Amino acid sequence: MIHGENIILRTFKESDLDAYSEIVNDLSGMTPYWPATLQSEPNLRKEVADGGFWKNDYKILLLTDKEGKFIGEVSSFKTSPNIKGPEVAYRIFREEDKRKGYATEAMRLFSAYLYHTDPTILRLTALFRSDNTPSIGLVEKCGYIKEGTLRNASMHGGGPHSFEVFSLLRDECPKLEDLLQKS
Repeated sequence: MIHGENIILRTFKESDLDAYSEIVNDLSGMTPYWPATLQSEPNLRKEVADGGFWKNDYKILLLTDKEGKFIGEVSSFKTSPNIKGPEVAYRIFREEDKRKGYATEAMRLFSAYLYHTDPTILRLTALFRSDNTPSIGLVEKCGYIKEGTLRNASMHGGGPHSFEVFSLLRDECPKLEDLLQKS
């Protein structure tokens, strides 16, 4: 587990699946910035049994508060064989948990963790829709630097959307040990 000041990032347990499945399959909580896809419970169970959303090419950590309440998730995934580092993303599950600093702390910790555990990573990349100003502000607070715009990169809600591209290089990222909450 990765203990921050206000949050914990941890791998999934089989006992998390009922609550997690209910959260990720409740499309009433979806935003225009996250794909509205349903995930079958059998597939989620298989995924947890087969490494708990923790593979070489993608990783998902559950984001909880200090009491263990599910707040959201952070993830990393390989996007191109030519880029030496993953894309990172986050999601806060409920509206009432947004704008409390959880995602900012989670992204700082997760970014530092990825660099700490994998010396081959040269960069972390984050992409957000150009109209997603809260997420753009969040990654900028975490030290990510805007590199450009992917024009009309996706279709969602009947129209094209552009994405802003951000990166965080190894020497721009705080050390994990400086971010961890000491007991």
